[in-house]
Amino acid sequence: MSESKENIEEKVNEDQVEQATEESAVEEAVEVVEDLEYFKNKFMRAQADVQNMRRRMHDDTEERVRLRLEGLLSDLMAVSDYLEAGLKSVPQSIKDAEQGEAFLLGMSAIQQALDMVFLSHGVMFIAPTSDDDFNPERHEAIETVVNTDLEKPQLELLGRGYCMGVKILRPAKVRVISNISEG
Repeated sequence: MSESKENIEEKVNEDQVEQATEESAVEEAVEVVEDLEYFKNKFMRAQADVQNMRRRMHDDTEERVRLRLEGLLSDLMAVSDYLEAGLKSVPQSIKDAEQGEAFLLGMSAIQQALDMVFLSHGVMFIAPTSDDDFNPERHEAIETVVNTDLEKPQLELLGRGYCMGVKILRPAKVRVISNISEG
């Protein structure tokens, strides 16, 4: 009987060792799964951070380019204004001179080329006609004149404005001619 008692004890010990080994393997597997989840989460966060950084860098670059372009366009608007004012104020003596017509054609060609530069970069002109309604977002009233003969207000363009898409780069400068009763 002592043999069978020893066999039983040996079998119980083997079962206990096997059970302890299984429990240890399960604990290790749980640890591995937890580590895997932890590193997977860290990887996903790092990937999201990189994506956010790329988006911010792209947005910052676009903003810098937009600001520089607007600065350049603002400078070109001033050149265009001076050229337009110069063309409007050419004295008759130059117009009548032998080379006057060629001079004016050359200056007009420069103005047209400058206008094409604006258009090629998506800049549109704001040039209201006399029948257009005053729009404070697109027009800057430089002067208001009263004319009692008018039925409805009119606009006189003093200097064209510029816009790029929906953004107003500079409103058109206008003279508002209205009837006193229009207020």
